[in-house]
Parts: sequence; structure tokens; C-alpha cells
Amino acid sequence: FFQAPEVAASDILGVDGVRTWEFTGANPIRSIVPIYGYSGTPFILLRAVCAVLRLTGLMKADAAQQPSTLAVFWAQRLFMACVSLVVDWCVCRVIARRYPGARMLPTMLILASSHCLVVFHTRPFGNAAASVLLALGFDLVSQIECALAQQQRPPPLLCLRQPFCLLAAVGVVGVFSHVTFAPFFLPLALVAGTMVVFSACRGTVTTAHALVTLALGTGCAALTALGLVLADSVYYGTLRYDSRAVFGVAGTLTCTVVNNLRYNSDAGNLAAHGLHARYMHLAVSMPLLFGPLYLLAVAKLWASVKRISRCFCTSTATTGANYSSSSSSSASPRSNGDGCEAVDFTMLSACLSVVVGVLVLSLARHQEPRFLLPALPGIILFTWRWHRLLPAYFWQLWAVYNLAVAGIFGGVHQAGVVPVVKYLADTSVARELGCVPLNLPSGGDNVVCAHTANGRGSASDDSLALAFPRLKTNVLLYATYLAPRHLLVQNRQHRQLQARVAMTDLVSMDGGQVQAVLRASVLVRCPADTAADAQRTVFARPSSSSSSSPTQDTTTRREAAEYERTLLVVPASTDLSPLLPANHSSSPSPFELRLLYSHAPHVNFDHIQTVLNGPFSAARLDVYLVCGG
Repeated sequence: FFQAPEVAASDILGVDGVRTWEFTGANPIRSIVPIYGYSGTPFILLRAVCAVLRLTGLMKADAAQQPSTLAVFWAQRLFMACVSLVVDWCVCRVIARRYPGARMLPTMLILASSHCLVVFHTRPFGNAAASVLLALGFDLVSQIECALAQQQRPPPLLCLRQPFCLLAAVGVVGVFSHVTFAPFFLPLALVAGTMVVFSACRGTVTTAHALVTLALGTGCAALTALGLVLADSVYYGTLRYDSRAVFGVAGTLTCTVVNNLRYNSDAGNLAAHGLHARYMHLAVSMPLLFGPLYLLAVAKLWASVKRISRCFCTSTATTGANYSSSSSSSASPRSNGDGCEAVDFTMLSACLSVVVGVLVLSLARHQEPRFLLPALPGIILFTWRWHRLLPAYFWQLWAVYNLAVAGIFGGVHQAGVVPVVKYLADTSVARELGCVPLNLPSGGDNVVCAHTANGRGSASDDSLALAFPRLKTNVLLYATYLAPRHLLVQNRQHRQLQARVAMTDLVSMDGGQVQAVLRASVLVRCPADTAADAQRTVFARPSSSSSSSPTQDTTTRREAAEYERTLLVVPASTDLSPLLPANHSSSPSPFELRLLYSHAPHVNFDHIQTVLNGPFSAARLDVYLVCGG
């Protein structure tokens, strides 16, 4: 979910972000150009807005001052929400172009109320971007079909060649955006090419005109692919400038699509991500994404197959009658009133896109529902004629289903992750934070820092204030979604921050291993159960036994962070008993967990039974302070 924004925010905003395995190693599998398009653009716009606010005095005139967590988060959501309108626009244009005067309100209502568009298309998914590109592809196919159907013979060159070349470019960008786009787009490319060839056979266009159009489309696709490969090669450092080289560049080309196919063709790699039954997309993913619309599409597909079979049989019978008699009064299959119609190539491409896309992706053993997001524009266009005939109970079922699924995936599923990151950014990331020593009877080396809602702080006694010590909050995430680090909005230049956050994912560890990590963590004094003490943030100087990096010496470690603390982020539905040490009355517990912050709702489907048993107590995401006596 946050793979693309992590990379884009790190490059454009200069903040900390995680580069997952897709972007590292000798063979990266994600192209950077589409990511900059759908995830980098909102950050570029956000930087421009911040620059304007600084010039107008509405924002502090400090180039190092970063936008807030909520600004970074909502910039992505609002941008993708605007981009999702392209799907509505393309569907409306296709139907209006092919069927002028058609009643489109039911179709647009179904599309606008689909949780696929409302929830998934408003998030920076590569699959959502692929769905938008596929909708543009349908619009271009309809332009090609209308250009070939014009009364003017031959059709204007620009009306045919321009959409054909754009269709080729859109297809290449979509494949580089996400490789699962390819099977959804392949029928569009084949249908567009078939229309041009059939037009040449019928004499609608000349053979030379058709060949030039196909050649231009192929060349446009090749140039687009070459441009993306060159951009990726420069970005990943495999191609670099070298004045001594023949053409001024040296190195090798990086084709992320080829690397992606190689990676996913290895069964061992797929097993590492989880193997699924090949019927999962048909039996689970499609019903989950489209609900009643999936059933409507299946019924429409079955009716279309029956109609085509009936037309084929009628055509065969009519042809046999024409050969067996000399009568010239027999009608053609399209004019004998049997329901056969001329082929609508745009709607045919929509049908084939859904069928081919789902079936091809079902051949892969690793399947995720989001891979099928590009099926949305195709399934809407394929079934649009039936939308105005739908009974009332369909609309009721459609409304209930989409409200329920949108509430689950858009409102409660992992809903506490972003608020927890905002809490960490407000309390643990700061350029300046005043602290004072905390005198303990045990002589422990602790400091206390008072924080405000914006993450700034001041010492309670200026005469005792330390000279801005380096502070680090070690955040351990267990049994939850990996938090997006870019929303902490902390500069990659750590020296510009006095207080910063370091996150560690413990998702693959069992309870005993997590307990060992907690034992070795930096322990601060447990706060008293008072409101005043709860508002203070305590840090401790790490000892040699609690170093997060055992290979570092004490001097190097203290240069990196003079004082530290440890937080544990875990869903409330998780059983904490395996994480805590056994309680022996003869000796005190080596550490305790004190609840600092909790956000509800937050549902983790791994513990759905626990959540259902106690939704008010278990549907939360908690932040604990790991502390000692």
C-alpha cells in the first residue's frame, strides 16, 4: 500500500522512507516513472503549495521545515481521488460516443458508488493507476471505432492514427506501472488492430493507410518502452554518464518488466509471498470486489454467448438455404429480426478484457484481489445496457454491499496505522526539544522532555536544561501492518532533527523472540499514574547491553543518539502474555508495558475472531512504553 509513496516521498520531499525489495538489488522490478506520475505528483504539488505559503508568510520561512503528516497523507488521497474521476469521464465518453442519447445515469451511479472506486482508487495503488490507464484505453478504442465508421472515406488520418498511437503508449505505460495490467490490455490492442485490418479488407481504408497506422502504433509503443527503460536505468544507476564512452554513456539497461516476469516465474519466489488456489480470483476476489455486479456480468456473458451461438446457427442455416435455392429474397442474419446485431468492437474489447485478464491472472499461484482492479471499467462497460433494466432489489443489494465493504476496508481495516504514525510524529519527531535531567533515587541516567501537540517542547526549568541532547524513539511494530515511515516527515539528514523515530518490524517473530527484543531494549523509568507525568516524555541513556546495534562501540552509539526510549505498537486483539516475562514474586519484572496511546477502530483480520468476541475492547491499535521500575 505504501511502497510507491515511500519511494516518491523520500526522493521528492527528502524524508525517511523504506525501499522494499522491489526497488533494491541488482534486478529491481518496479518502474519509477509511473510511480512518480501517480505518487510523486501530489508531493511535487505539495512542495509548490508550501513554497507559496512561505512567500506569503503563512508558513515559517524555513526551507528545512517539512509539511505536516496530515498534509502529506491527504495530498496523496485527494490527488488519487481526482485521478479516479478519469474513469468516470472515460466511461461516460465511450457510451455517449457509441450510443448518442443513451440513458447513462444508472451506469454512472453504479460506477460512482462502487467501493472499488471510492476506497481503492483513492489510494496510491499501482493497480488503481493501471485501472485509470485501462479506462483511457477504452476511450481510445472507441475513438478508433468511430473514426472507421465515419461516412467520410477514407477517414481523416489524424482521427485514426492519433488514438492508435496513444493507445500503444498507454498500454506500455500501464505494463510498466504494474505487470498485471498486460492481460487486461491485450484484448484492447488486438481489437484495435483487428478493426484496422478489417477496414482495409472492406476497402474503408487503403492497405497502405492501414499498414502505416499499424507501423506508427508499433513504433510509438517501442519508443515509449525505450524511454521508460532509459529512465529506470538512470534512476537505478545501471546507466550513467561517461565522457570516455562512445555515446557518452556507460553501463547496462534495466528493464523492470523483464525483471518482474523473471522473478514471478520462479515458484520459490511466489511461495515466499503465499500460494493460493487458482480458482481464488473467480470464487473470492471478483465477488469481493464487485459483489452483485459480478453476478450481473456472469449473466450478461452467458446471454452474449447464447446470442452469438444463435446468430451463428441462423447464419449457417441461411447460407445453406441460399445455396440450395435460387431465391434471392432471403434476408441476412442482421436484418431478419432474430436479434443479431453488428459487432460493437469497443464493448467486445471490454468483455474480452475482463475475461482474459481474470483467467490469465488465475493461472498464477500468488493472487491478491487488488490485482483485479483494472477489471472495473471493463465490467461497467460490458454490462451498461442492462443497468437501466435492473430491478429495485438489485439497487438495494448493491447499496448495502458497497456500504458494508467500503466501511470495512475504508473505515476499520488497519485504520489505526496512520493515526498512530501521526501520534509518533507529533510526540517523537522535532528539530528542537528542550529537556531536563530526571533525578532518580536509583541514579539512572534519564531526561524528561515536555511536548506539545505540534511536537515542539520546552524544558520546565531553563537553568537545568540540557544543550539539546539527541533523542531517539525506537518503535517496535508487532502483529500489525508495517507503518509508513514517510508520514513521520523526518528529514533523511538526521542531524537536522534533535528527536527522531526509528521503526523496526517484528511481524515475523514469535512471542519469545519479541520478549527477547524487549528485554534488550532501552528502558526508561515507568511514569507515575498521574496526568502531569503522563504528559512528559522520558528518555534514557542507552547502556552497552541495550544497544540496538551490538557491533557499535559506546562512543559511536552516543553520537547517534544520546538518549533513547522504546515503544511497542501492537493491536489490542493480540495476546500480550507471551511477550511479557514470567511473574516471580521473589524478583521484580525486568520490564513493563505502559499504555501511552490507543486508536479505535482498528481491525486486524488475522485476529478477526478475537475482534468479533470483543469489538469495543479488541478493535484498537495500542502504543505501549517499554519501561522499568
